[in-house]
Amino acid sequence: MVDFETFLKFIKSQDYYRDQIFHVEHIPESKVQYGDLEKPLRKRLQRWLDNNDIKLWRHQAEAINSIRNKKNTVTVTSTASGKSLCYNLPVIESILEDPINTALYLFPTKALARDQFDKLSKLFEETNIKQTRIGVYDGDVEPQEKRQILDNANIIITNPYGLHFYLPWFKKKWNRICKNLKYIVLDEIHTYRGIFGSNFALLLRRLKRILKTYNVKPIWILSSATIYNAKFFCEKLVG
Repeated sequence: MVDFETFLKFIKSQDYYRDQIFHVEHIPESKVQYGDLEKPLRKRLQRWLDNNDIKLWRHQAEAINSIRNKKNTVTVTSTASGKSLCYNLPVIESILEDPINTALYLFPTKALARDQFDKLSKLFEETNIKQTRIGVYDGDVEPQEKRQILDNANIIITNPYGLHFYLPWFKKKWNRICKNLKYIVLDEIHTYRGIFGSNFALLLRRLKRILKTYNVKPIWILSSATIYNAKFFCEKLVG
């Protein structure tokens, strides 16, 4: 891969590109800011971080502290800054503390859902957590596997289209998930704009109405890399 300085030097040397770049500014990199947790992670999770040479950045520690304190939490930070750890660590920690706890992960596309499933599966394997405690629940999954997921999984990963289709069966098939639901995770929330965003917002209100009958109030965890006025946006999205 060509580094940016080399690329810039190359295009500036081309006759057809002459005078098209009118300003170049170098912004120095920011100093890394690490954060501290209010209380240590469970040993197997801390060991996993240590084995992978991961030290929590400030935004990760702040998000985890907030979620642990049972607060609805929004994380907005740049791409590749470890947003998934902000919700995965406290969710997994909660499941290890109480095996009946469940979490619903919603991603805007199947590809993103599968990508997160692969990352979580690897984390589960490396921390000696049963793989049956996580599952992707969408149209690509066979009925038998879906039944196993609803019977055994603590973390269920799906997408808005799937959720719309499955909601009518929540009171029956998803009973275990609903009555023990502690977290709802929405990632890539910047995609929920326009008609798609409006439909998804109404879908979340349907979900909240169903959960109200179970007398559960899950913690909402939202994240995005690119969004303006996150608090206002999230309040409108979730309701």
